[in-house]
Amino acid sequence: MRFRKSWRWLTLMLLVPGISLLSTGGRTNAGPLAFDLQLNVPPVIADSQAPKACTVTYLIADTVNNDLYAARMRIASAETDGPVDNRMPCPPNVPPHVALQALDTCATRAGEARSCVFADMTRGFEREPEIRNTSENASRCASDKFSDIGVACWTSGKLSVCDVGCGNSPADAMTRARARCQEKQQQSCPVMATVPVSGP
Repeated sequence: MRFRKSWRWLTLMLLVPGISLLSTGGRTNAGPLAFDLQLNVPPVIADSQAPKACTVTYLIADTVNNDLYAARMRIASAETDGPVDNRMPCPPNVPPHVALQALDTCATRAGEARSCVFADMTRGFEREPEIRNTSENASRCASDKFSDIGVACWTSGKLSVCDVGCGNSPADAMTRARARCQEKQQQSCPVMATVPVSGP
């Protein structure tokens, strides 16, 4: 498999009490319109039955503003890869530069890059809110295994302390995230949100 270097950006904000979840991906194009509209050519219709391309989605937290970012990366499959359950396979190992690029999603919007961490946090994170007290692997979900990524948090003062779960429905992802958060943090984790792994 090879990695496609371009990220797709979109804008979506889901507001839940005490935390903002911002999904980033999408691309905009601008330029002059051609006068030859080729109206005799039938429109191109996307194949709704085509297998879904591999997408790895990270949840990244800005500990200063209590924002969460969903950073998605589409990964091109090798020619020899075939779909399983209508999903193209994702690589078993995600290179470190992918995680760093996910952090950049937050860093370009946050006041300072040091406040950007992976959203799956260790117990005691509220005492030392640093990236070394987070898990990169547990903060991402891949589209060949899961359709949704969820987060569950508890609030320590003004800081949201969170953990991440992957599932095959929004309810499944939230249930897994809440169970992980409550087990790791030994707290009730009532603040929850989800986004699709593959995006719109």
